[in-house]
Amino acid sequence: MIPLRLNEGMIQQWRAHGYTHLHYGAIRLALTLHGRKGLPVVARVALLDTRYREYKHVCIATIQTTLNAGTVFVTLYPNFNVALENPQIYQNMQIQLQITGAPQIGNTYAATLHHQMAYRVQNHAMDLSLPRDTEDALLIQLESHHSPSCIHIPRQIPREELVKLLPESWSSRDCF
Repeated sequence: MIPLRLNEGMIQQWRAHGYTHLHYGAIRLALTLHGRKGLPVVARVALLDTRYREYKHVCIATIQTTLNAGTVFVTLYPNFNVALENPQIYQNMQIQLQITGAPQIGNTYAATLHHQMAYRVQNHAMDLSLPRDTEDALLIQLESHHSPSCIHIPRQIPREELVKLLPESWSSRDCF
């Protein structure tokens, strides 16, 4: 697990200025393989909100991609608020990463994960909720055609189809 930590001093400063909530707007991830181009390497990345007990509630987004063509960029939009008084706010957002395909010897860094968070502090708890009529999930497929650029193809898929795409188990042994 890789925590996306917020600075404790900043949160205290925001509270002192009268802000009560933090809104997570966007999280941009960049994953770079430390190896030759063309290796059969696959990465599974999950963005997690670890304030919940069950994984089905913890998981905000899951991405599976190949790393054989260069750095992969993904932008996710959590779109929710957290109270600045919540003791979990310092590290409730975490990344779960699994890299498989070209085994390396122990103590070798397989990849580098970069992240940026776009958030706003506010003095209210209102967020931008989107109407949801179904349990369908939004699937974003990244089509790279062996180049570092990505094309986002969003489509709604039923929950049953989404469950088939998710891994049955996660192993972090192969990450580093």
